[in-house]
Amino acid sequence: MVLNVNVKSVILEARELKISDQKTTSSIEICDVIGCHLCEEPGGILPIFFGSAPYLVIKYISKERERPKKLGVFINPIGGSQNSLNVYSKTIAPLFRAANIVCDVMVSERPKHIVDIMKSFDTTCVDGLVVVGGDGTLLEVINGLLTRAQKEAGLDYDKPTCKLKPLEVPIGIIPTGTGNGTAKGLYGNTDVVTAALHIIRGKTNRNNVQAVYSGGKLASFSTIVIGCGLFSDLIYHTERQRWLKKARYVVVPLHLMLFKKQRLFDAKLTIFQRDSTAEDADGTSEKSTTYEQKEVEGQCVSITSSGAGLGYPCAPFGASVMPFIKHPSEFVVAMYKQCGRFEFLSHLKSCALENLDAFQKDFLLPYTVRGYKVKIQCSDKSPDPESEEVNINNLLDVDGELLDIVDGEYEVWNHRQLLRFYTSS
Repeated sequence: MVLNVNVKSVILEARELKISDQKTTSSIEICDVIGCHLCEEPGGILPIFFGSAPYLVIKYISKERERPKKLGVFINPIGGSQNSLNVYSKTIAPLFRAANIVCDVMVSERPKHIVDIMKSFDTTCVDGLVVVGGDGTLLEVINGLLTRAQKEAGLDYDKPTCKLKPLEVPIGIIPTGTGNGTAKGLYGNTDVVTAALHIIRGKTNRNNVQAVYSGGKLASFSTIVIGCGLFSDLIYHTERQRWLKKARYVVVPLHLMLFKKQRLFDAKLTIFQRDSTAEDADGTSEKSTTYEQKEVEGQCVSITSSGAGLGYPCAPFGASVMPFIKHPSEFVVAMYKQCGRFEFLSHLKSCALENLDAFQKDFLLPYTVRGYKVKIQCSDKSPDPESEEVNINNLLDVDGELLDIVDGEYEVWNHRQLLRFYTSS
């Protein structure tokens, strides 16, 4: 928020600014003030002739809800550009201190360390959680917290139709990772200061989460994208070229998409669509007991799903999936058929620009669903059981992290309003 006030009407006290006019007096806490400066010229034409005090511009964070007073901060020091600790200590921590927010800081010391921390961290002692990292670090946090919440509630969370317990503690993200899709969806950009200010402001929204099941068990949650085929291949080959360091995120995808033949595989996609007759009258039921079921079989390049959570459209497809979403319980899954390299790159560019016609392509079969099941039946030829292709067929990309699936089969279901995020809207 921005106020333009007469300098003479402002009184600076120990903890607040008092602004008075002839009728009212209002206060702004010092910790809410982002900055202030004098205008070069007083506003209006009358002061030019009669003179007046200069005007002061005050920028501050408005209190739309109760702001956090204590935060649990989880830092991944080796993700992205490996500068998370530096960003937090030099940029984010001073902002939190200025806002009188106390932080309980934990730094991961090894892969999956945050998952172990989440098993015992007491979320009731903080007003919110902050992840300093990327989508992979966030995935560790939400997997740990959501799984623990279901265990404590005594729920059969390995069953896809189980109504899961929502997580009450809100989560914010300071985007310092390689992939920062969730932060972009929440705040509109990946600027760390912008993210910190939204967390300080305290505005939250509930968001949907997709859950992945394989081998009869819950395997992972997802807030962004789930994909087999081309998308999991990209992650697999990128991770095998770590010697290229950050350059691998550009070199490997371009090599695969421009110079390597598309890998085709046979799959059966079973989609479960919302049965409108089974929903509650207000459309708020978590799950229907019946679904309209449809099967699609064929050879494809990828099967990928992306949700549109309540509060923000999920990356990487963003607003491109919005024309398909007619109900808050739904999300989008698409089967990619074989296509030209430049057609595919054009599609990805349209998604990045959030064009609403990005999925209106001949090689795409998009479906609006409540859930879906994938069975990877075989590839275009029977591979050697020890070959790399067999390994790739059993890999799934979940928010940029690779997940092993059992016998090439998995299910994905939508769970409504399962997480609260600090957000810009």
